[in-house]
Amino acid sequence: MSKRKRTIFAIIFIELFLAGLWYYLHAQLAQSPNATAESAATIGRTMGGAMGLILGLSPLLYLMARRNDLKAQDHSSE
Repeated sequence: MSKRKRTIFAIIFIELFLAGLWYYLHAQLAQSPNATAESAATIGRTMGGAMGLILGLSPLLYLMARRNDLKAQDHSSE
């Protein structure tokens, strides 16, 4: 499997993990009697920021993986 495909799968896996963690934390918050009104907003901002950071870095990671694939292909053809 090429590094490009592995990078895409890793990004998708990380995003799904963060979305699941967000859902889990929200479910825990809904069951907690000590939760404040600001707790949901804090969890949303934190998890949204983490997911946005990963998505913001994903084009750079993909381009780096593509460059490494092309280098490996050039070296194998020599």
